[in-house]
Amino acid sequence: MSSSTSYEIPPKLAYGLVEGPRALSELGLFYALRPWLASHSVEEGRPVLVIPGLKAADYTTYPLRRLLSRVGHTPYRWGLGTNIGPTSKAIEGLDALSEMICHEHDAPISIIGQSLGGYLGAELARRHPDRIDRLITLAGPMAIRSLKQSRAEATYAKLRRLHLPEYEFVLWRTATRPEIPSTSIFSRSDGIVHWRACMYPDGALVENVEVRSSHLGMGVNPAAVYAVLDRLATSTENWSKFVPPENLRSYFPESTSEHLFDQG
Repeated sequence: MSSSTSYEIPPKLAYGLVEGPRALSELGLFYALRPWLASHSVEEGRPVLVIPGLKAADYTTYPLRRLLSRVGHTPYRWGLGTNIGPTSKAIEGLDALSEMICHEHDAPISIIGQSLGGYLGAELARRHPDRIDRLITLAGPMAIRSLKQSRAEATYAKLRRLHLPEYEFVLWRTATRPEIPSTSIFSRSDGIVHWRACMYPDGALVENVEVRSSHLGMGVNPAAVYAVLDRLATSTENWSKFVPPENLRSYFPESTSEHLFDQG
């Protein structure tokens, strides 16, 4: 299969068929390992805004937000109901929410976005670069070339009439990205979005961290959550790319550095 063809296909159907059971098993493992994950406390926590994925709401990010609070961060839900994409409610709501959080903490916000939530987080950082210090995406299609790379294509297409015209897919995907530390946590066995669609091109402030996870369960996948905690604990002033500890390397398969996304 040529690389150009791979831009036009969704992930393997076999992965999609087992998304539900895999996500449930990851949730169970998350709760089993939560005491260990919670032991990675931080001396100085950060305000963290967690944005859910397409057709998801805040209840899907509750386990992660609860853990973030336990380790010392101050997590915020997005509070805008079900995520149906870049509507005026979502864009204006995130503008107002980010302003409130920054004012309350007198500090920039770290964003965690799951799937489409990552795109909304990147857009928020593009509009307000002074408010956001880093972006962490979980199965976020940050390098998507075609909607055919996602099994949510039909769902997204039905919602496009509700989106602001300036966020038409072709325009949105080619928008200038914020120059902030950005981490894409992805899985080659993602059953909703083709893993290539989640890969940043090489750059000093971007990185791709591979885990073995479903799409729906990445917000509770222990390896993904470990990477999230590590990235939040890393200073943006001396930011360096993620390197798993030796005893955990098997949970983070080696990812490719191939340039998979062309902005043109």
